Amino acid sequence: MTTASSADWWARAACSGKDSNRWFAMGTPSPTVLDTCRGCPVRAECLHDSLTNETPNGIWGGLTPMQRRQIPALPRLPRAEAIGLLRTLLTRLDTELAERTSPMAQPVPTTPDDAPLKAVPTPAPVVLPVDKLLDWGDSHVDPDVQAQAARARAALTGLRNRYASDLELNQITDEEEKLAARLTELRTRKAELLPAKAKTKSKRTPSDYPAAEVRAWAKTNGHEVSPTGRVPKAVVDAWRSATGQTGAGDS
Repeated sequence: MTTASSADWWARAACSGKDSNRWFAMGTPSPTVLDTCRGCPVRAECLHDSLTNETPNGIWGGLTPMQRRQIPALPRLPRAEAIGLLRTLLTRLDTELAERTSPMAQPVPTTPDDAPLKAVPTPAPVVLPVDKLLDWGDSHVDPDVQAQAARARAALTGLRNRYASDLELNQITDEEEKLAARLTELRTRKAELLPAKAKTKSKRTPSDYPAAEVRAWAKTNGHEVSPTGRVPKAVVDAWRSATGQTGAGDS
């Protein structure tokens, strides 16, 4: 049966949207009602809230009030762990019911719908958190247990340290990548903001001879010389030899 008084499991219940009076009818519950509960995905959650709130009437988790009263008191556990124990219990009860109602099973002298439950299985042992388990091992009278606890504690310490180191390394790597990307952005923007550099003209080395005069002499004396650029050294040497010039002139 569903209720909106606690968690949101009721929205996923198999009976959600159905006539709730069928789950609170007097007398023997309908087989259809019980079948609906047995196939419900949140059957254990329903039963947990019924036991926690001590609901006296109705079908909850597929169990009648008499059947629910025979369930041992739940140990003080987180809700999820308690629901896990109830889910195991319900599976066992369903198996027992299937065995009792099997054609090969011996007839039972009780009515199957509201029959008292057979010996309710003891809930599975509670799994201690790691820290509490280690404390238990440290204080145990058996030296072997104490040694196991010490080794386990050392192993856990090593794992925790390695986890912390890997986590910090990942954070550093992420930060490096972010900084590298930011540095690239800044350099790109800096290049955009800097003024363009003026192109410098290459300085020409002054000629050590009067180029115009040498070209005129070369033309007169049958030497082919380009009208621009430097005069070939052989022509300059011939001009100097012919004219006796040794000084430098401006081009």
